Amino acid sequence: MKQTGLASRYARALAEVVGEKKALEEAAEQLEGMAALYRDSKELKDFLDNPAYPLDAKKKALAALGERRKVLRPVARLLEILMSKGRMDLAPEVASEFRRIEEEALGRITVELTTAQSLDAGQEKKLVASLEKFTGKKVRVMPVVDPGVLGGVRARIGSVIYDGTVAARLERLKQRLIEER
Repeated sequence: MKQTGLASRYARALAEVVGEKKALEEAAEQLEGMAALYRDSKELKDFLDNPAYPLDAKKKALAALGERRKVLRPVARLLEILMSKGRMDLAPEVASEFRRIEEEALGRITVELTTAQSLDAGQEKKLVASLEKFTGKKVRVMPVVDPGVLGGVRARIGSVIYDGTVAARLERLKQRLIEER
């Protein structure tokens, strides 16, 4: 169940504590990494969410994990608070909200680019330049390779998808042919 309002409050609080624009990006990457670790590791998730384990043991384990990954103190503290309040399940959503705040502060936007094959550096550079001109912001690319698109590019900017893939064109052609029957 999404709790965007609560996740947003935690993310804004972390942004206020981190403060400096330079540190926002590092904090966002660390928070995303720790949230992904929690989300993807069944053992870690079961341990941190299980009320049978003492809170002190959970705090020590989380602190040790944070130290090993060289997590900034404010990020480690936020995760400790989430865990203490039984809200570790919010970590991925807080990370997403914090990334949004970080990008807004830096005048940047993340674009998910889906292609059939990996782009070479020149192709990616041209696409980034076009996207920066289109959005008016610095662009951070998250490449996704999906052979099912057959060719072309699908760009997701926020919740808007611009689909110029061969698969999408074929689907539109198919729909037009069906309608003309």
